[in-house]
Amino acid sequence: MKTRVAEALEKYGMLGGCRNVTVGLSGGADSCALLGVLCELREETGMTVSACHINHSLRGAESDRDEAFAVSLCERFGVPAEVYRVDVKGSLGKHESIEEAARRLRYECFDRAREKYGSLLATAHTANDTAETVLMNMIRGTGTKGLAGIPPVRDGIIRPLILCTREQTENYCREHGIDYVTDSTNLIDDCTRNRIRHNVIPLLEEFNPSFIAAVSRMTEAVGDDESFIAECAAKCAGECRTEGGYDSRKLKTLHPAVLFRIISAELKANGIEPSRLRVSQCTELINNGMGRVNLCRDRFAYVRKKVFFIRTEFQPYKGRTSG
Repeated sequence: MKTRVAEALEKYGMLGGCRNVTVGLSGGADSCALLGVLCELREETGMTVSACHINHSLRGAESDRDEAFAVSLCERFGVPAEVYRVDVKGSLGKHESIEEAARRLRYECFDRAREKYGSLLATAHTANDTAETVLMNMIRGTGTKGLAGIPPVRDGIIRPLILCTREQTENYCREHGIDYVTDSTNLIDDCTRNRIRHNVIPLLEEFNPSFIAAVSRMTEAVGDDESFIAECAAKCAGECRTEGGYDSRKLKTLHPAVLFRIISAELKANGIEPSRLRVSQCTELINNGMGRVNLCRDRFAYVRKKVFFIRTEFQPYKGRTSG
């Protein structure tokens, strides 16, 4: 596994110019193996390793057990650790699930730890996590970005275990005498990911015992394609820019895959969640050469005087209060 992690660090340029790495340490086999192998690689890579554990306060005594275990493991490896306690249930936003709130708070804590140590964040996502994510995306309906799975590197977050399987992390822990804890909620088929993990993937492995490796090969190939198309889209977006927006005549000539990404990026820039429906509405507008479409409450897409743009316009909706 050490070889696979070293390969991932090199292949994806994970460390870049930074040699400080903070491990997101849950206490499970994957994160414990990650901490162990990065500590092994400290000398040959010049890395300094720290850890960050978040107690979500959702499982009572079990959460406290995980926290104590994470602290003791960091002491064993001689790495500094930041421990945060968060109140997930008390921090729920409107229409936000417990899982979504936990993830949001978790990454807020990770950001605090990264700032303290001036580090990258290493999460313990494995090839199994990638396969589960791809299957979830397929169930919901996805494009190439969803088929590319979990990115090895993004926004200061690295995934050194992305070429390793969950079986390999468990074997690593066993061979190196590293204990780990098990989150009891991971054993219950109460969410899509757990049902995929416990039921769908084992079934697919009956057809192909190397299913996880096969998905890894696919995501790498699709990721390369997605990266290339994204670069083309960024270049074309620059060429199509004009005063006030984009030249709709130039947009109209682009390949649909490139146009889709330009429109998606513009939606995001205006605080609108991209969807195939919204992109299709904008595409139709561009092809018509003029008009307006309401994308969501106060956001409108226009083609006016051969320029495509998105604008916020507050409408006198029924029930809206002034001030």
